[in-house]
Amino acid sequence: MKKVDILEMPTRSEMRNPEALKNRMQASNGGRADAFDTFRFACLIAATGAEENGSDDNACVQQFADALPGWLSRLGLNLDVHACGVLHTADGNNTTDRGDASSIYWTMTGFSDRPRVYEAIAFPAGTPAPSGSLIQQYDGWSQNAARIAEEESSDSARFSAFVEAMSGSLNSSGKNFGGTSFSYCNCDGSETYIPATEDIRMLWSVAGLPSFASRASYDNHMYECVSTLPK
Repeated sequence: MKKVDILEMPTRSEMRNPEALKNRMQASNGGRADAFDTFRFACLIAATGAEENGSDDNACVQQFADALPGWLSRLGLNLDVHACGVLHTADGNNTTDRGDASSIYWTMTGFSDRPRVYEAIAFPAGTPAPSGSLIQQYDGWSQNAARIAEEESSDSARFSAFVEAMSGSLNSSGKNFGGTSFSYCNCDGSETYIPATEDIRMLWSVAGLPSFASRASYDNHMYECVSTLPK
């Protein structure tokens, strides 16, 4: 599942009282207090520390990636962080799930007065890595779905087209994929990930990054999807 949080940056006094900060997040989410919200809370704390101490995107994403596993452990979550990123979005995100995506922990955390948005993706500890050939095949489906989506003229239509095209490829693959989370946003082209996208050991694809295609051809549209392994 995917959640986008754009919040007021916590004050220093709130950071000294994590329980009050956690209650503020739960209040913004209808009072839920499940494992996914604890994951979001850990990301908020790690992102706040990165914003306070990092000097640029590279330093901030490194501090975020270094701090997040420790906060997850302290909060009792047995998760492996597969990717951390910093990006600059021009607007809100479009997100949706298909199938059972409950084992995908994926969130974006930003602050209303800061330009950076922090992205984190995690899976339950011990989730096996997919084969290299499946990762390549998955990325090919995603890139093709993004090219189809770019024929549309609005953000909502592009996102819908991407979801439908990628879902069609997954469903017709002959593999029993359990669930997929999708995201679409407009970015300024300065995304930074740890580890690099080509070294990620999960079924995750980003279309629209300069490393995959000309930025001009995508007009800063960024398509993402994450899937669970076939059953």
